[in-house]
Amino acid sequence: MTDTTRLAPDEPFPDDLTTLESSEVMILNSRIHRELDAEYVRYGLPDPETEGRLEEITEELDRRENQCTRASAPQESVSD
Repeated sequence: MTDTTRLAPDEPFPDDLTTLESSEVMILNSRIHRELDAEYVRYGLPDPETEGRLEEITEELDRRENQCTRASAPQESVSD
C-alpha cells in the first residue's frame, strides 16, 4: 500500500509550481513536511531531494503570499 500522505523522494514532483492551484501547493507542502518528519525518524536526517523540494515549495508559497499582499494593499493616490 502506498502512503499518499507523504511524498517520497522517488515520487514525481511538478516542474512548475506556478501552474498549480493554491490547494494543490498546500497539499504538496503538507506531504513534503510529513516525508521530512518520517526521514528524520527513520534515518536521522532528511534526503537531499526532500530538502530541495521543501525549499521550492516554500519559495512558491512565499511568492503567492507576497503577490496576495501586494494586491490587497491600499493604493496611494497621486494628486497634482
